[in-house]
Amino acid sequence: MKPQEFLAKYNIDLNKTTSLLSQKGFRLLSEDEINETKEWLANYKLGIDLFPIITNDESDFIAVYTEEPLLDKVALLQHSNLDFTPKFKNINNLINHIKNGIINHDNNWESFDNHFDYPNHTNNQQEKLIIEKLKKNLENKDISSDRYELLTSAIMVFTPYEKIENIYPYLDDKDVFVRQKCVSILGDFYRHEPIKEKIRKTLKTINNEMLAKQVYDGSLVETKKGFWKSLFN
Repeated sequence: MKPQEFLAKYNIDLNKTTSLLSQKGFRLLSEDEINETKEWLANYKLGIDLFPIITNDESDFIAVYTEEPLLDKVALLQHSNLDFTPKFKNINNLINHIKNGIINHDNNWESFDNHFDYPNHTNNQQEKLIIEKLKKNLENKDISSDRYELLTSAIMVFTPYEKIENIYPYLDDKDVFVRQKCVSILGDFYRHEPIKEKIRKTLKTINNEMLAKQVYDGSLVETKKGFWKSLFN
């Protein structure tokens, strides 16, 4: 599918969007680039099709899920820290954030986490139904590790804060990526005090050099008002 055909599905004006992206340091992928990127994405056994549509020309991509249960959700794929977890409800939301300068071509997109649609702060009926579908998909015993990580991380980010205790069990998950995602949501994003001791213990089971460096060199201490530092006092 050509990029203009994909955008037309969402009533997005091709010319205006192309101009906007160019001004903000992004561009639409060509049809050949889309096909090449989709071939690369096929190496990951996600079981849900992703359509890459935008790049910052620094080997980072914005891609849209085109199948249930994540239909229309948007992922930001950074080559330095690949994570397929949805960040936006739809591509229109993402483009509006680019238009308003909230999301830019900087390849450290995680620095904009407070502006993402997910993790979800409030209860939403649509996300509630998606969580039920995701959990149903997890019942497949032959699920690949890539698909398992995507489905569980999506459940966590769609869970509203008022139901945050529902994701506590993922701190003990068998998959290290899932434990890391749960630590990131509870600790880095929400700074969730009630389960701080458990977060501390789980963090020590994660062999992630980047996350550990952020914690121990104090780079998270300043941005997160001492939450991480207090985990190790």
